[in-house]
Amino acid sequence: MNENEQAGVPQWVRKLGIIDSTTGLERAGAGSEALLEAGRTVLGAVDQYTTAHVVFSGFLAKAQGLHEGVVTAISADNPYAAFTLLRAYAENAAAILYVNDHPTQLDKFWDDRRGPGVKIGKITNHAHTRFGGFKHIYSELSRYAHPHALSMLASTQSTGGNSFQWASAPAFKSTSDRLLAFAWVVELALATAHLLTEFPESHGAQGAQ
Repeated sequence: MNENEQAGVPQWVRKLGIIDSTTGLERAGAGSEALLEAGRTVLGAVDQYTTAHVVFSGFLAKAQGLHEGVVTAISADNPYAAFTLLRAYAENAAAILYVNDHPTQLDKFWDDRRGPGVKIGKITNHAHTRFGGFKHIYSELSRYAHPHALSMLASTQSTGGNSFQWASAPAFKSTSDRLLAFAWVVELALATAHLLTEFPESHGAQGAQ
């Protein structure tokens, strides 16, 4: 990345240690390790596996799977998959927050397999009240995930005047969009890891000390 491209990287992205695709991939790897460390912390000294641990393990496994999927999609230059998976990643983090704040709702995350459990709108609305930046991030990710003009035109590039170039193969419109995806996956990993380590306080799922 040249100096002009680096100058276009938002400051909040730079603060995460991301200035190009290489550092984005490195930081994403560190985010994955943060998830694993949260799992080791909570499950490392469990003597008896409880319902709370079942739910915790499900949240952790889903976070890891989505994290790996997002990184793979970014590396494959596929914004459709990357941003859609990031939206699911954000919903998973919001669900952990919701059940941490509403421990009596725990059973709905494992016992109600045919029903809606807790509706996703209720989960994300709760996150809006607790995460300062969640509403904006979730809204942006939804614009990419839904058949909105932003996502529909992701493979269309203006070539000047009334001309444009289109390709059926997915690709990020710019380097900044790719780095933004890396930044969001890192932030979601760190937020998820933090919420997972708080899980035992709400549900008595005591882990390693």
